[in-house]
Amino acid sequence: MATAAARPIGTAPDAFDGNPAKAEPFWNSLENYYNINDAVYTDEGRKVAAALTHFKMGTSAGDWASDRLATALRATPINYGTWADFKNKFKEQFIPPQMQVESIQKIHNLPMGNREFNEWYQDWSMHARRANVDEQTRMYAFRKNLNQSLHQKIIQMSPQPATMVNLVKAARDLDKNWRMFAGPIRSGLSPSNLLGLWSDLL
Repeated sequence: MATAAARPIGTAPDAFDGNPAKAEPFWNSLENYYNINDAVYTDEGRKVAAALTHFKMGTSAGDWASDRLATALRATPINYGTWADFKNKFKEQFIPPQMQVESIQKIHNLPMGNREFNEWYQDWSMHARRANVDEQTRMYAFRKNLNQSLHQKIIQMSPQPATMVNLVKAARDLDKNWRMFAGPIRSGLSPSNLLGLWSDLL
């Protein structure tokens, strides 16, 4: 009996139009889609060729993809290149260097204040990914931007969180516990009084 051919799973990303603000989310979705479908796209050339169909025609992204397809088809034999080269070329084209510089600035200057941790962390972590800095730098910037009461409670922990994953978990758990117990008594308080309440309850 013939073995049935593997079929793609998951949802392919929407066609990319070249918007720099959408470039990183698009790439993450694209790479994830092809990673989970390794059994279908076993050849890197086929994988790149298929990925190039996710660029919207009539846009700067579609023109870029069309140029890469034309270059590949002109080669003898046809050569779409490696996935690593495709990834590098995509980032060079659609993720401008100034975006990384701006994100490096943001991770050091995006204070949590009185925002809920998960809401603040969603913004902060987006810039941390774009900044592409080492883990120690991320941990330093993360601590620097926590509100002072939360930061002090983490300093008092023993042992100290040694990885970014553990540091984020500690901050999230502390913030969750505070909001659970302080919720009934914090309505109507000003931001400065809320921060004081943070210190008293933790």
